[in-house]
Amino acid sequence: FGVEATGIDMSSNDLSDQTFLQQLQQDLIQHRVVLFRKQNLSGQRQVDISNALGTVESTFYKHPKSPHPDIFRVSNDEDEGCRNVGRSG
Repeated sequence: FGVEATGIDMSSNDLSDQTFLQQLQQDLIQHRVVLFRKQNLSGQRQVDISNALGTVESTFYKHPKSPHPDIFRVSNDEDEGCRNVGRSG
């Protein structure tokens, strides 16, 4: 479960590169999680990457500390994000 991608800078990677996007989609299907360490991404860039992979479905709740309206921020600290999220929440 999960795989780490190395040597990729998601802040500047060309999101029109279909070969890269197809590989990323295959990795997500196979591993369910792809980890990109030490990335410095704006909220907008995170949403752009998500949109390159498919349609983003925004949530109705917007946490004040979320970096973008389409990013659902989750935390165990109510001041930092939404709590009680998940199967038992």
